[in-house]
Amino acid sequence: MLGFCYLDTGAMYRMTALLASRSTAASTAPDSVARIAGASSMSAGPEGAFLDGEDVTSLIRTSELGEAASLLSASPPVRRAMVAKQREAAAGRDIVAEGRDMGTVVFPDALLKVYVTADIAVRGIRRTRDLARRSCARPSEVFVDVVESLMKRDARDRERPDSPLRRASDAFLLDTSAMTVGEQVERVVSLFRAAGRHGA
Repeated sequence: MLGFCYLDTGAMYRMTALLASRSTAASTAPDSVARIAGASSMSAGPEGAFLDGEDVTSLIRTSELGEAASLLSASPPVRRAMVAKQREAAAGRDIVAEGRDMGTVVFPDALLKVYVTADIAVRGIRRTRDLARRSCARPSEVFVDVVESLMKRDARDRERPDSPLRRASDAFLLDTSAMTVGEQVERVVSLFRAAGRHGA
């Protein structure tokens, strides 16, 4: 719609967790993981997730790797390495970046910041459906576990000392609980166009 590139920073953390899982025990310390991730090539967008040229789109979308990525994301060395890679990926391009510290740490001077939220039950339903599509599991079998995992991740991200999850003071709050994807896109595009007019 706008012709912008999309940067999925969550996928980048999941790729970092995949790198850690493939490394030897001696290489999984945060400093080592940060060095390995910093030296790796990562691409994460609508076309998929690619790690050093390998298509890992399906590999990184498991609940286990998501939990590992959340734990790794609390590590200051890993966060510093990933912030550098995210800024490098965005250099010289118009992008839409998704992530929990985009407006506060990675891109504090962004033209538009949107803090997206939703009711925890709605988030659980959406995530459960996504997992069911990928693994053929019945939603009723994983919903409770998914909600519990989301709550733990939220708490961990809010409490971490480095780049905690918080709403930037100049970010628009967008509660998507009762919105379709199309409505969400329409709202964000409208906010962007308004921000562009004000910033001109």
